[in-house]
Parts: sequence; structure tokens; C-alpha cells
Amino acid sequence: MRLQLVETAARLLDEHGRDGVTVRSLAREVGASTQAVYTHFDGVDAVLLEVCREAFRRFGAALDEPAVTDDPVADWMTQGWGYRRFALRNPHLYHAMFGAGLAELRYQRPEDVDAAACTFLSLLVRLERCRDSGRWTVDDVFTSGEVVWAVVHGHLQIELTGYFASMGRDAGATFEAASRRVALGFGDDPALINVSIRKARRRAQTADRN
Repeated sequence: MRLQLVETAARLLDEHGRDGVTVRSLAREVGASTQAVYTHFDGVDAVLLEVCREAFRRFGAALDEPAVTDDPVADWMTQGWGYRRFALRNPHLYHAMFGAGLAELRYQRPEDVDAAACTFLSLLVRLERCRDSGRWTVDDVFTSGEVVWAVVHGHLQIELTGYFASMGRDAGATFEAASRRVALGFGDDPALINVSIRKARRRAQTADRN
């Protein structure tokens, strides 16, 4: 019931905004009394905070899931595809993590700040491997991570609005092109990028089927 309440709160938040998440609406959606909410949580804010925590737990697992291989650029690209897959399959959780509505809840406690930061650290580890392999020139790993995140997150913000579908555009092709241009920007060899892209595409297609 606790997890059901969290999932339901995330969906209501995505569909109706924060004002649409109340004790009564949660109880109604899960087919229980309001007491069921108070049995597991102190109130709506506690439910929403758990939504953020659960979202970051699942997001972190998705980012760490891709295997580490002898091609660090393909590994980085595969992680990017995993980021996109998570956002598309869990838009309610993605919006809970990065939307403005729950910012004051997400960053109240140091442990929650750390949990969110760990997902960014997962990206930085992959960038460091690209640098250490000699394929990329990365002067400032943290800033480089922010640049990559801005590209990936920006794409997903646009894709989740339905823009690509409404325009008849191939969102996956645009996402791949963005990855290619980022790698080029870090000084990678175009021929090696093509090899890494093919590897990452195959791995992403396999993961998409699961």
C-alpha cells in the first residue's frame, strides 16, 4: 500500500499539479480510506517527499545499470540512452525529480541532496573514463558534466512535450545526433565515434525490448 500511494501521488502530481494531490484524492485513487494514508505517512508532504526519493532511487539504478566495457564513449552513450528511456517510461517520476513544484521538499535534508547528487556523480564517472582513455579532452569534469546534462535534459524536456511526435520528427535520431556532437566537441575522432554509436545503439535497442 505504501508503494501504491507513492506511485499514485506521482501520477496525480504529473496530471494535476501539487494541488491535485490530497489525502482524499490519494485514498480515492487507491480505493482505501484516508486512514490508509496516515497509516504510512504523516501527511501529503511526506508522501510527495517519498515520491522524490523513490524517483531518484530508480533513476540512479537506471544510470548505473549499463555495463562498463573497453569502450568508454559507448558506455557514456549507453548511459544517455538509459537516461532517455527512464524519462520516457516514467514521466511522472522524471517531473517529480526535476520539476519546480517539489523543489523545497527535494532539498530539505542533506541525505536527499546527496541522493540527487549521486545521479550526477554517475555521469561524471563515465566522463572521467572518456578522458582517461585519451579520446576526450576534458579540462573540468564537473562543468563538462553540466554541459552534457543540459543537452540530455533539454532534449527530454522537449521530447516529453510531444514536440517531435507532433512534427513527425525522429526523436531518437536527434538524440543520437546530440550525443555525436557532444563527443566531437570533446575532441573525439569521428571514426571512433561512429563505432561507439553503433555499439551504444545495439545496447540501447536490447534494453528497450526489456
